[in-house]
Amino acid sequence: MARYETLIFGCSALGQAVSRHMTARKIPAILYSQSLDEVGDLLARKFDVAFLDSMDDDKLRDVGIGKWVKTIFCLFEEESKNVFLTLSARALDPALKIVCVAESRTSGQKLLAAGAGKVIDPYEISGRKVHELITRPLITDMLEQTVFGKYIDIAQIRIPEKSCLSGKKLNIEELEGYDVILMGVVDLELSEELIFSTTGVSHSLEAGDMLVVMGLENEIARLKQDIQENRVERLLNRSS
Repeated sequence: MARYETLIFGCSALGQAVSRHMTARKIPAILYSQSLDEVGDLLARKFDVAFLDSMDDDKLRDVGIGKWVKTIFCLFEEESKNVFLTLSARALDPALKIVCVAESRTSGQKLLAAGAGKVIDPYEISGRKVHELITRPLITDMLEQTVFGKYIDIAQIRIPEKSCLSGKKLNIEELEGYDVILMGVVDLELSEELIFSTTGVSHSLEAGDMLVVMGLENEIARLKQDIQENRVERLLNRSS
């Protein structure tokens, strides 16, 4: 049996993206799923994947946790599975690098308490943290290289003068017609450094404001071009 130093638990879209990222950089890594049907599907798509009961400590030892494994990614869609796996893996190896993705602040706190070394919250990142990522390119590059690779990017898109978005309220997280997520808005009238989360907030856009978005690079480029050329009917249909 091959000995992998990097294990990816959970075959969600993010798990698959991490696997592709590792393969592209020739870093040996394997995906583990708790579903035989999922394993069969991913094997047919040429993923390096296997079935494993991550709730069984003996099985975790068998794949090298506590021995030769250096890093694991906990990317199950269910928070309880990520917490349980983190607890088990940390007990087996106090020095193991455990990377998790949280869906909320509460989830992140649970994962850290369980023993995660790095918790990334891609959809609920606070405004200031997003600002630091954007204004400090080295940190952005590190984030992209360690988890998101070439598949997900973070960018600012400025609202141009005479834009049909001026005066419109944007209070959604998913932009209609674009495979991106709106994380926040920089309101230059208040402060160049102020970025607020869009969750539960309705903000009236003005020229010069900047949307902070996360998504595929080509989708971000398409959204940016449409905004610059005033082709944003999709956004107006969902804005009020």
